[in-house]
Amino acid sequence: MPPKGGSRKTELRACLICSVLQSTNDFLTQGCPNCEEILEMRGSAERVAECTSVTYDGMIAMMEPSESWVARWQRIDKKMRGIYAVRVTGRPPPDVIEAIEARGGVYRPRDAVED
Repeated sequence: MPPKGGSRKTELRACLICSVLQSTNDFLTQGCPNCEEILEMRGSAERVAECTSVTYDGMIAMMEPSESWVARWQRIDKKMRGIYAVRVTGRPPPDVIEAIEARGGVYRPRDAVED
């Protein structure tokens, strides 16, 4: 059972591109450790709200992404070590998807199983 009143809970948010979990303040002050170049969240509360979600399922603590089958399965094997959500609900704004594709990447939603 979750603790009741009086406890301090840091609400984590998940990046809609890579699924890394951080506090709102961390996204605001540091940006996303994997996607900041595209998302440009540092210093913008509005951008943090658009590009992250509080709705996610599960957590993965990733220490050695390049050596983990779980990281490969989650498509985070080339990302920074950290805590990641298993599934994230939500989609980034269209300009983010366009920026990913303009760089030759492919946007893959983090909230559904691929067909």
